[in-house]
Amino acid sequence: MAQPAFGSSYRVGIDLGTTNCVVSYLSSTGLDSDRNTPTLLPIPQVMSDGSVQEFDYLPSAIYLLANDEIGKIVPILPWRHHDKECVVGMGALALGQRRTGQLVQSAKSWLSHRQVDRRSAILPWGSDSVKKLSPLQASKLLLLHIRQSWNHRFPDALLELQTVALTLPASFDEEARALTLEAAKLAGLEDLYLLEEPQAACYHYISDDEKLASLADKKMLLVVDIGGGTSDFSLVAIGSSAKTNKLGAAISLKRIAVGEHLLLGGDNLDQALAFQLDPKQISALSVSRLAALVQQTRQAKENLLGANAPESLSITVLGGGSRLIGGSQKFDVSRNTLLEQMSTGFFPLVEANDPVQKNAYAMHTLGLPYESDPAFTRHLAAFLQQHKAAIEMATGSTMPDAVLFNGGLFNSPVLKARLLAQLNAWSNTPILACSADEPNEAVAKGAAMYLNALAGESARIESGVAHSLYLKLGDDQFVGILPKDTLKGETLLLEQDFFVRLGQQVQFPLYRSDDHLECVVGEVRKENGLHYISNLATELDSSEENTELSVSMSVQMTEVGVLQVLLNGNDTHDQWRLDFSTSKQDPNNDSDSDALLHSNMGQAEEHLTHCFSGAGQKQNPDLVKALKQDLDQLLGKRDDWNLATSRRLVDKLLSLKSGRLKSAQHERQWLQLIGYCLRPGYGAADDLLRVQQVINTTKAGTQFDSAPVWGQYWTLYRRIAGGMSIDQQHVLFKQFSQYYSPTGQRSRDKMKALTTKSSDDLIRLVGALEAVPNEDKIIVVDWLIKRLQKTSEPDTAWWTVGRIASRHLLSGKQELRLSEGRLFPILDFALKEDWKKRKQAGLAAVLMSQVSVDESEKLKGYRKKIANKLKKDKCPVQWVERLESQIEINSDELNALVGESLPIGLRLSLV
Repeated sequence: MAQPAFGSSYRVGIDLGTTNCVVSYLSSTGLDSDRNTPTLLPIPQVMSDGSVQEFDYLPSAIYLLANDEIGKIVPILPWRHHDKECVVGMGALALGQRRTGQLVQSAKSWLSHRQVDRRSAILPWGSDSVKKLSPLQASKLLLLHIRQSWNHRFPDALLELQTVALTLPASFDEEARALTLEAAKLAGLEDLYLLEEPQAACYHYISDDEKLASLADKKMLLVVDIGGGTSDFSLVAIGSSAKTNKLGAAISLKRIAVGEHLLLGGDNLDQALAFQLDPKQISALSVSRLAALVQQTRQAKENLLGANAPESLSITVLGGGSRLIGGSQKFDVSRNTLLEQMSTGFFPLVEANDPVQKNAYAMHTLGLPYESDPAFTRHLAAFLQQHKAAIEMATGSTMPDAVLFNGGLFNSPVLKARLLAQLNAWSNTPILACSADEPNEAVAKGAAMYLNALAGESARIESGVAHSLYLKLGDDQFVGILPKDTLKGETLLLEQDFFVRLGQQVQFPLYRSDDHLECVVGEVRKENGLHYISNLATELDSSEENTELSVSMSVQMTEVGVLQVLLNGNDTHDQWRLDFSTSKQDPNNDSDSDALLHSNMGQAEEHLTHCFSGAGQKQNPDLVKALKQDLDQLLGKRDDWNLATSRRLVDKLLSLKSGRLKSAQHERQWLQLIGYCLRPGYGAADDLLRVQQVINTTKAGTQFDSAPVWGQYWTLYRRIAGGMSIDQQHVLFKQFSQYYSPTGQRSRDKMKALTTKSSDDLIRLVGALEAVPNEDKIIVVDWLIKRLQKTSEPDTAWWTVGRIASRHLLSGKQELRLSEGRLFPILDFALKEDWKKRKQAGLAAVLMSQVSVDESEKLKGYRKKIANKLKKDKCPVQWVERLESQIEINSDELNALVGESLPIGLRLSLV
């Protein structure tokens, strides 16, 4: 990429914000005051009444005109060739409150959302509108509006010819950076620099010589940047420099640490305020309706947390085209209640070593994967603990000695004081508070000042690669390609040669490492401490297809700020660049946790809201009848749902748990769907939390006492039993025992109650309780075998016996198996059965006798008898094949054999 020319007339900083975009600029040729005092760009915007007004910020909002609005709403901007079918900025926000489902917001957050296809038209999330945008397109439209605004004001100094710095969160991974750059290119901005937002805030702060001098006796600056959608934490080491500024301060700055990407910001406070209005009704709102409501609570939040704040405010919630909350209503929002939410939920005072908590907070709010722990203070504590060694090395204590607050959240003096109090509680000495005078403008202005630093006209903050990067070469083999802190523009060569085949695609999964791990270029390590980002791929175009070629690899973080990986032919002049692939899963990984959500997931979540929320049930009481077909139509065949899609549906269903009690059909469908989507109860992040939520929600049993509902209740627990503790499985064992123990069988009341309990499904459930003690398992087998001596007993019990006594358990915990000695009497009984009539007895025999490590000769002898009987009784061929195989069964085969399939992408190894 060609580098921006510093001979341009202006140096321009663009803050592409989650909530607002701001543009500032400096003259690169004028007087010193022009070159050191950034000016904000006024941005023309169409208002909801069709007028055009200028503001020094652009709300990051795009309203897509519906077909019936085109011609009635005509956006006319001061320049030609603009999109006539959308409104960007202030007018978009106003129009989005009038009609839901057409407002695109938080494009930057969506651009970093790794579980969606960021090139696919998915926004507005959850909308059934025909017109949609991809996160990439939405980002492009915002930047295009900025470019057109600039070029209208400066027709003789087009933005594409100026030196431009575009900011992004420091925690953006390499793919999100590349997508941001691509969006800029699509908007006509070919050459620019990418700059981390906390660094931009620093450049704005140190552009004031007096403020820079105040850092002269400090050792480390903590930058806390909390905007509308994200929180960024960075550490900047302060050292001495050979150069002095006008006040004689000789200071050097080096960014040494960057925090994790936290999707947590002012938007979450806006939503918290919305839930103050009417928690029960708000929780049932669709995504698009909640987004419209949050627009109204944002202004109230800013007023209630600002200086001279009122005690309360009234908000009128407009009904709009789709009636937000049963028509227009007025709500009083209290400052004290909001402050209580802030102090207990978002800014609690915690200990320095308090861990981040896992809970159900905001798992689905507005479709984005916000942090499950809303406490900014706990996330900050975790960041400081993670970099404790670096802080101690610089300061001699456990805390930085200065903090810079930045971001729109710190417009509130209340929140700034609260966070400073927390930091001082962790520190032995008072921390210097460095506040940006203009938190909404500091990033854009600092980006322009950064360009001055690049030109050598002011102090520059030294920074390199934020995290070490690795490429995956094979199973548990990762090669270091770019160590943390490598400077931009520095090219690193790997000593290894790679052999590739021409005419084919090559693909390398890209990983980043935890900061405490040392990365050596070319050194191979195991996966511990590495985190998957994306895939790098290229097509090895050549006329000599299928020819194997030796290539070397060179890597750098370019001056622009994006990763560049090149394959260079060792014996040719060929060169290929590895780019981020549209394939979003590590092909060699056993987990599907990084797979994409289905593109219609938003609509599926909305459909569940309509089906299980109170408001939705009033409008569409019969929607539940076609729920399965409707979801299959939106998401494809249920068997094809991947792990990401399945777990996202679980989270949505849990947020709508009260709606399952509307009718027996609602409860049955809720239980059936959540059991299917959460199976096997583990394997994905937060599954333990999900299982616990299910238990808490359903431990009282079913609301409707009917066999179809109880059948799905027992099936749910059978499917998620693998994610339950021994104690939790024991509770289910006791429930089974109360009906099937000799005492229970003699009880008329129990037998009468059992008629509505779907007894077959209850029997199947107990077979999945692999963690209960073997003594209890033997008791169950004895009870079931006595039942099976009756010809009237269905062969379901044999399926359960086979599961209990299987030589391989679905959990992979083979130490929980019954001993061989326990098996032989059961096998003798199974061999006496007629497997033509009771096929499940044959399956049970296969499970109990299949090949296993350290098996006895006696068990091998049983296996031969069972194989012969399987053939004689014409049992399924795959049973015979499994029994005659000398290879131990794997988890996929075992799940298929017993009919307990796993979500696509989940692979559980048997150990």
